[in-house]
This record gives sequence, C-alpha cells and structure tokens, in this order.
Amino acid sequence: MAFSTNFFATTPRPLAALDRTGLEDLFRVWAGASGRRYICSVYPLGEPPAFDCGRAIVAAVRKSAAGAAIVFVFQPSAGDEAEELRGWAQKARQRGANEWHVHLLADSPAARQFAKRDLAPLGSGLPV
Repeated sequence: MAFSTNFFATTPRPLAALDRTGLEDLFRVWAGASGRRYICSVYPLGEPPAFDCGRAIVAAVRKSAAGAAIVFVFQPSAGDEAEELRGWAQKARQRGANEWHVHLLADSPAARQFAKRDLAPLGSGLPV
C-alpha cells in the first residue's frame, strides 16, 4: 500500500470511442509522464468502487470546472478492501479530491508499479 509521487500526469480526456454514447463520463484517459496512456474507470469518491484490489491502480482526482488533476496515486492491498478504501477516501478528501480514477489494465506487478509511478503527480507530499 504505497503512495507514488514521482511524476506528473496530464489532464484526462474522454474516450473518443464513447463520444455521444452516454458513457463518456464513466471513463477517462490519462497520459503519464512517459507518454503512455491509461484508461481509467471513474467513480465518485463517496462510493467505494467495485474492483479487484490486486489489479488496481487508483488515482485520487480533483475535478473542477477548470479541469481535473491527480492528487495522488496508490495501489490498494489485498485484505479488508472496504476499510482500506475508507482510509484512502479520507486522505483524498483532505487533499481536495472528489473522484477515483481506477486503472485495471496493468497485467503484472511490474506494470502496475510502472503505472503508479507514471501517473503520480509531483509534490503530492506522500511517500513512494
């Protein structure tokens, strides 16, 4: 359950394939510091999302009229997922986040570690 803070991710974009389908608000694409793109499911911060914690990279995102920014990125640990996510949600709210952006497509521990570092913002003040 480590935080990442090494790099900066750019502003997310909707998936072009979902344009005008009614689903465009459910997914976002972020570009990491490497230029690699990450498709994420979007959930309100108040709702614990249903996902496999062992495969997830989760970004706490501050969304406003001016745009969206990743506040911090973490990988949940296996175990009491609901309790752990409540703790992360409290940290996210304290830092102004209001959404979870969940990336589930990293297919190995190394890929998940890379994605976590690639998406993490500079200066979030949280340990790697």
